[in-house]
Amino acid sequence: MMFEKEDFELPLEKELRLRVIKEEIANCSDVDALRENLTSCAESLMKFQHLSTKLAERQMKVFMSEFLDTLGVEVPE
Repeated sequence: MMFEKEDFELPLEKELRLRVIKEEIANCSDVDALRENLTSCAESLMKFQHLSTKLAERQMKVFMSEFLDTLGVEVPE
């Protein structure tokens, strides 16, 4: 398994930061600022998801290469 249950739990300092952000959003009445920040957040999320996928893909290739090497299987590149 790649992740443990605890990996999905935010540390206390991040929970506090999230709470502050939620309060700021709840108290914000500037729709343009909210739109701008939502767009920025969505872009950051998409980039993070893309990078996470690439990282997992590359790590899987390394694991498979090591596994096949252990079995003595040659794989053309």
